[in-house]
Amino acid sequence: MQYEFNNVYRVDCDKALPQLIEDGVRFDLILTDPPYNLKKDFGNDSDKLELNEFIEVNKRRLGYCNELLDKNASIIWFGIHHYIGFIQTMMYDLGLSYKRMNIWFYENGFSRTKKTPATQYEPFLWFSKSDKKWTYNADDVRVPYKSSERLKTPVYYKNSKGETKKWEPNPLGALRGDVWQYPTLAGKNAQKERTEHPTQKPINLILDIIKAHCPKNKDGFYEGKILDPFFGSGTLGVCCEILNKEGHNIQWMGFEIEEKWVNVANQRLQEIRETLV
Repeated sequence: MQYEFNNVYRVDCDKALPQLIEDGVRFDLILTDPPYNLKKDFGNDSDKLELNEFIEVNKRRLGYCNELLDKNASIIWFGIHHYIGFIQTMMYDLGLSYKRMNIWFYENGFSRTKKTPATQYEPFLWFSKSDKKWTYNADDVRVPYKSSERLKTPVYYKNSKGETKKWEPNPLGALRGDVWQYPTLAGKNAQKERTEHPTQKPINLILDIIKAHCPKNKDGFYEGKILDPFFGSGTLGVCCEILNKEGHNIQWMGFEIEEKWVNVANQRLQEIRETLV
């Protein structure tokens, strides 16, 4: 089967990824949110593996992803604190270059037990194919300064040569740190966006990750190729289509094994494509 961009396919990624490798397809960014192995119901047993099987399955899938990365590409892999260390080690073993373990922090998390702290974060790993060159559009994902008062007075400092320099705030905001704060899709505020998918990520979070890591052309428009092997309810595709309606030219592709979520994703994509800019 020939896979085309800007589509979601109902297929097991363990079958689709080797086909892409054989076809010589390469991506600038693989951004994905795979099953965490927390026994959630996605319509199959993909989240209910024994530890040894979980490790072997992810070794195989990460190996495929590594082959699909272009020379300056990155991989962003969401996980959970239970198992993220295994994933990080696998990426090191593949020869990928560690950039950061970022944290998705949310204050509206909750706990079903009083025996452990409430869950308020999920980590997502960032590794690059090259240890010399990668994409990170820092100015595209700046955040507001915490205080505007201190910015009214110039800050002077000495550089490595002992020269006095003047620091002024960037009009786009402060450089983003490695803690990315967005609320989960809970409560009335998220009703319009939320689907039945048990691990759906917020559009604003995925949108900003794409802005940070998608290559741009000489005119400043995003123009990369992005893959999500675990497409779920389609948030990655929705975000790419939102950006493309603004004049960007992102080519994306998604794989999802469950028909229910493929249908949900396609419905969301259709709504975006039919909405006027």
